[in-house]
Amino acid sequence: MKKIVLLFVLALCYNVSHAQFGKMLKKKAKAAVEKKLDKKESSNSSSKSENASGMVGSSSTETSSKTEYTDEEFKAELAKKYPNDQAKQDLYYQKYLEKKQQEADANKPKSANSVSDDFLYMSYPFAMTKGMSAVGVDRVKLRRQMTDMGDNVDILPAQDPDYAWLRFLTTPELVAMSPEGYIGYELVSGMFTTKVGADRSQTLELGTGMPILVRGMLIADDVFVIYAASHQGGHAFNVPSYMHEKDITILNVIGKGDQQFHVEWLEKAKPIVKEFEATLKANYDAAAKSTMDAIKMPKAGSMNGNTSLVSFAKENVSKTIAKDGAKLLKLNIESNDWSIVKNKYTGRILYRWIKGAFTEKNKNNDCYLQGFLIKQQHNGSGYGSSQFGGVIHGQMPYGQKMNCE
Repeated sequence: MKKIVLLFVLALCYNVSHAQFGKMLKKKAKAAVEKKLDKKESSNSSSKSENASGMVGSSSTETSSKTEYTDEEFKAELAKKYPNDQAKQDLYYQKYLEKKQQEADANKPKSANSVSDDFLYMSYPFAMTKGMSAVGVDRVKLRRQMTDMGDNVDILPAQDPDYAWLRFLTTPELVAMSPEGYIGYELVSGMFTTKVGADRSQTLELGTGMPILVRGMLIADDVFVIYAASHQGGHAFNVPSYMHEKDITILNVIGKGDQQFHVEWLEKAKPIVKEFEATLKANYDAAAKSTMDAIKMPKAGSMNGNTSLVSFAKENVSKTIAKDGAKLLKLNIESNDWSIVKNKYTGRILYRWIKGAFTEKNKNNDCYLQGFLIKQQHNGSGYGSSQFGGVIHGQMPYGQKMNCE
């Protein structure tokens, strides 16, 4: 019985001492944590009081009351704090300028390197062919960036957001002629298939190298319009071509996922792109006129005094060009004399020829400068009757468009 009581007392003492030991450990751990927190708080307070520029504020109130300095004021403060250390003044002033620039850069609006970070919606899906398969795309990202070719907008499909599926490029000429607040682009890479027509029943494949031109219009950072039409010019006269206004079709609007937004912009985009194309047409016409003004009718030669030859030329030229719906405007024989052609081995005369020039107006009311030939075969003792040698092709200055005046 005594042994049992003794064992009970020992167990009780062990539990009490163990509990007290546990409390001691908890107190020590708590004290260590509090000491660590106090040290960290003290360190933070110290670091806050001295900024990267080397300036130390005496209190939080003082710091808040003077948060901004002019450059000259900051230099003056550094001179007061480090009067005998020019190197330190220069170092902290440089850090001050760097920090000021960083803050200015952070407050700038989003740069043109990225137009949209989130996926945008297309009014109508485009079919994208990649490899051996075709997939429908209705969500995309817009990536605007500068390349060695210029400012471009890439259409990145949701299925592969790193793939530049469609690339639209602008040029200084297109930017200058874009409606105010917008930027016009031209498709330079990529293919797609879409549905067109009033009931969207016609399937059309479009892209670079196709006869139908595709352009884009950047309306805002997250709004891009794609449209297409037949075009005129093909960058002739070193200026951009223009689309025929009646053919312009808005193919898609890329923007936020709001149905009403897309319905509205499919209509609002029409006058914007038509204004752009009208400006391009005016620019093209001006360039064409300037170039065409330089095309003149060649002077008449001595042979132009031969009325029978001139009559023969007018009759045959008129008959030839009438087949294409064109009309003769003016004709001159340019040659001063006949040019004789001989067999290069025997020296025997084969025929003689003269050339002339004429202007015509085609069925589209465009005028061109053209050339022609008249031949006379040699029969051994003399020359036969005149033969029409046809219209000259592939030889300058003939075949060029000119003013009709």
